[in-house]
Parts: sequence; C-alpha cells; structure tokens
Amino acid sequence: MTRITMREIRPGEVPFDGGTALQEDPDRPVFSGHGPNDYVCVQCGNVLAASMDPDYMTKKVRVKCGRCKTINVAITDESPAGDPRLKRRPGFGGVGP
Repeated sequence: MTRITMREIRPGEVPFDGGTALQEDPDRPVFSGHGPNDYVCVQCGNVLAASMDPDYMTKKVRVKCGRCKTINVAITDESPAGDPRLKRRPGFGGVGP
C-alpha cells in the first residue's frame, strides 16, 4: 500500500457541498475500499482512509482525525489523482465525449 499524507485544511477553506467525516475510533479508518492507497493524517500519521482509489478521494473529502482532532482534506497540491471532474469519461454505450 502506498501511504499518502493528507493536507490540513486552510482557514476559510470550505468546499461547495462538501462535508467532514468524523473518525470516532482512532484505530479504525473512516473509509475503506479496494484501491492502492492508504490516506493518513498530516499531524499524527493515523490511517483515516484505507485501500482507497484516488478517484474517490476528492477535495470534498474531509476527515477529522480521531486521535489528534486535525481536519484533513484528501486532495493535496501534488495529488496523484488530480481533479476527477477533468477526467474524460466514455459516453453512453461507449459513444460520445
């Protein structure tokens, strides 16, 4: 697994229609998937999202760490996924843009 350090939110940074997930148990990730990356807290290194695909870890994904209470955002400036809205998706039935 690749460990990706999340980024602490900046003052006043609130994504449109985004929310903050609260990690109730510091020993259990908030999100779990089948991807190649574990996302960890920027302050304490606690695992917040395990085995996640970068396409699902957008700038709207924020997690409050259960261990140190830091609010982390998934997309860093050097994110391997980039902005998922800019990715080209096949149209209906493979036809179209």
